[in-house]
Amino acid sequence: MVQSLTLFRTIITVIIVLLLAYWCTSLLKKRWVKTSTANNIKVLEHIQVGQDRKILLLNVGSHNYLVGVSQAGIQLVAEVDGDFQAAQPPEPELLTQIPFKEVLGKYMSSHQRKKGGDA
Repeated sequence: MVQSLTLFRTIITVIIVLLLAYWCTSLLKKRWVKTSTANNIKVLEHIQVGQDRKILLLNVGSHNYLVGVSQAGIQLVAEVDGDFQAAQPPEPELLTQIPFKEVLGKYMSSHQRKKGGDA
């Protein structure tokens, strides 16, 4: 009886901790989204040039800037002329959907051939 009570308390404690963690992350997400949305500054492109170093191409209003970012700080590299568009994420390749039954059949037939060859 005593063991079942301690097991029950342990399960309830774990559930409470998980619910609190979920609640805290949802609060942080709301706060992060509010602070990270910018209408006037856009990162058009970025490239990693070192472990802790990046170069960003920023669009601020009608101006474009190259900015270096490192642990030492943020530094303006140059103002860049040109008409740049924000880099679009690559379109996911449409994978042809192969039925699972077909994939399993191929695997099983190759597996059986290997087994039969060893005998």
